[in-house]
Amino acid sequence: RLSSGLRINSAKDDAAGQAIANRFTSNIKGLSQASRNANDGISIAQTTEGALNEINNNLQRVRELSVQAANGSNSGSDLKSIQDEIDQRLNEINRVAEQTDFNGKKVLSQDGQLTIQVGANDGETITIDLQKIDKTELGLDKLDVTKGIATTVSSGASVVGDVKIKEADFKDAKTTGGPAADKLSLVKDDKGNYLVKDVTVTATPKYYAATVDNSTGEISFDSAKEVTLAGGAPAPSSVDTLSREVKFDGANLKADQSLVKYKDDKGKDLYAIQTLDKDGNATFKSVTFAADGKTTEGTTVALAANVDPLAKIDDALKTVDAFRSQLGAVQNRFESAITNLGNTVNNLSSARSRIEDSDYATEVSNMSRAQ
Repeated sequence: RLSSGLRINSAKDDAAGQAIANRFTSNIKGLSQASRNANDGISIAQTTEGALNEINNNLQRVRELSVQAANGSNSGSDLKSIQDEIDQRLNEINRVAEQTDFNGKKVLSQDGQLTIQVGANDGETITIDLQKIDKTELGLDKLDVTKGIATTVSSGASVVGDVKIKEADFKDAKTTGGPAADKLSLVKDDKGNYLVKDVTVTATPKYYAATVDNSTGEISFDSAKEVTLAGGAPAPSSVDTLSREVKFDGANLKADQSLVKYKDDKGKDLYAIQTLDKDGNATFKSVTFAADGKTTEGTTVALAANVDPLAKIDDALKTVDAFRSQLGAVQNRFESAITNLGNTVNNLSSARSRIEDSDYATEVSNMSRAQ
């Protein structure tokens, strides 16, 4: 006992005491490892929060650039330069999210949970909730501050973007006070006046004076006021067919299409035929209106800017802040668990010592008497 320092060196010394002390040893070793596990949990949370701090820094810069882009003094090239830096910042957010890991465990590239064992028994765990953080999850994958010059597409190409309709949608042209619309067409005489051509009743067309409201798309005429063309006057040239499809010289507006008016970076009014597919992608064909009412298809169309970019960035910052707060809270839990584990290990060690350790004074006295 004096040489080993233990009162119980084998089960025969104290059978019950040996079993009790061994159970204490099991708990002490388990709790000591649990304390190390909790420290690993803190390191995981700190690694994740450090990456989120860099993501936050990039988002703050993106917001600063968006505020700068909102200033009306920027030229088209200025806005493009701003957008280029925004794109780079968002790509960096993606890189940080994809490459941040702790001991081979990706912490920002996918949603998931990490369970940290912080006790000596089953079920004594703390869970770290992880979530995917990239520009798509933050709602910034389509962030565009270039105000109408962001994307230039070839005629018929398909792109994703938001286009504000500044003019009426002419796919539902309206008629007032006339016969069935499918037998009417909008024409212009040689002086540029609008007329409604009616071939409903006879093969000989009738003409009615018409007015066209370009802001609403409404075409008005009175079928009781027929216009007689002057002798020898050329036949009026066709402009539109008043039906479910308004025709622009071969470029037809169908049920899923709209006539869109927009401005280029110089403030000039331009027009395009917009078609939306099932995924919300817009296909554009630009059109130009001539004085005689005819149209010419163009080659490129510029898209309008995103709506409320600052609000989207603020939402992204809130998402990152909420995640960081959660990680900060779980770090505090781990620190509390480590403190509690340390106290428990100390108390269990003292209790085990009283059972299995030798009392040197007693053992020396017994040895002296035995000599």
